[in-house]
Amino acid sequence: MKRHDLQRSHQRLIAADIDAEYLTVHWAGGGTSRFHYQWLRDNCRSEERFNHMTGERKAPTESILADLRASAIHICEDGLRLSWSDGKTDSIFDPVWLSRNTYDATVTSLTSKWVHWGADYAGTLATFPYQDVMTLDGVVASMITAFERFGLIRMSGAPAAEGEVERFANRLAYVREIVFDRVADIRVSVDAYTLGFTSAALPLHTDCSGYSWPPNVMVFHCLRNNVAGGASQYVDGGRVIEQMRSEEPEALHILTNHDIEFRLWSNRGDTLAQCPPIILNKAGALAILRYANWAIQPLRSVPFDMVPRWYDAWRTLARRINAPENRVVHRCEPGEMLLINNHWVLHGRDAFDDGAGTRHFQQVYMELDDLLGFRRIANGVGGVR
Repeated sequence: MKRHDLQRSHQRLIAADIDAEYLTVHWAGGGTSRFHYQWLRDNCRSEERFNHMTGERKAPTESILADLRASAIHICEDGLRLSWSDGKTDSIFDPVWLSRNTYDATVTSLTSKWVHWGADYAGTLATFPYQDVMTLDGVVASMITAFERFGLIRMSGAPAAEGEVERFANRLAYVREIVFDRVADIRVSVDAYTLGFTSAALPLHTDCSGYSWPPNVMVFHCLRNNVAGGASQYVDGGRVIEQMRSEEPEALHILTNHDIEFRLWSNRGDTLAQCPPIILNKAGALAILRYANWAIQPLRSVPFDMVPRWYDAWRTLARRINAPENRVVHRCEPGEMLLINNHWVLHGRDAFDDGAGTRHFQQVYMELDDLLGFRRIANGVGGVR
C-alpha cells in the first residue's frame, strides 16, 4: 500500500492510499472515505469521458474494466490525479467534489428528516409572505426547505383573485395536470362528482388515490370564506405511522402488505390503482399514505381469512388519524395559500352552511421533485454534482 501526502490542506484532503480495489482518502478534519476505482473512472471529467457543454457523462459505464486499478497518484494544481492500470487518460478529482460525493458507509443520508407534528403545530404553522415568495428566490428556497420538513406550510397576503394559484405554480415550476380539473374550484357544485364540491363535512383524506403516483404537492388558495363552519383540518400521516409502529405493529404490517383498489372517476375520466394504503420507504418511514374512504373499492385482493383482521387494522389507522391530539384545526382566510404534501399529510374540513355566505378555494397539484429542483437552482447548486 502506497501513501502520498497532499500539501494543499485547505482543500480538506491530506493523504490518499492505493488499496487493491479502491482509493482511501484522508480528510483534514479527521476521518476517511473510500472510492472504488470503477466509480472514479465512471465519474471522470476528462474530455474523453465527459461532455462539459451539456454536463453529461458520454463514456458508457459498461466499458469500465472490472479489474481496473490506479497505478499512481500525482499531486497537481487541479487536485488529485490518478493514472490508470489500462493506460487510458488520467483522471483529475477536486477534493471538494470528492467530499461532496462520498458514498462510504459513514455518509449522512441525502434525505432530509421530516419533523413530525400534532395539534400544537396550529400555533406555530410555518408561514411565509406571499409577495416575498413571488419575488425573492432565497425566500422560495427557505419555504421549500420548510415544506420538505413539515409537509404543511402557509403563505400569507396572496391576492384573493382567481387564477393566482396557477401563477404561483408557474413561478416555481408548473401545474401537474390530472384527469379532472387543471385548476379546481372547491365550492358547492350542482353536479359534484366528489364530496369536496358539496357543503358536507369532508373527512380527513389524501387526494388522487386512484393514481399509481398521486401528485405529492397540493396548493390550496382561499378566495372567499365567510360561511358558518368549514374549518380545515390537517394530520401528519408520518406521526400516525410512527405511533402505529410503536403501539400497533400488527395493524401496520397488515396495511402495508395487502393491496386494495382505489378509484375516483367522473364523466371525464377514471383513475384506478391497486396498492397497499400505506407504503413505506427502504428505511421503514412513510413514503405514501392513501386514505380516502370513498375511493376504496370492494376488497378483492385481501385473502379471505385476513379480511376481518384487515378491517381491524383499518379501524386502528382511522382512530389514530382522527385523534384530536394529532389534528391541526385552521380556518383559512382569504389571501392564504397552503402547501400540503399529499403523500404524507391528510386534509379535511367541517361541514358548512352555504346559505349565508360563500366558501371558494382554488387548488392545483404540483410535484415535489420540481420544487426541490427550483431550490437547487436558487441556491446555485443546480446541475451536475
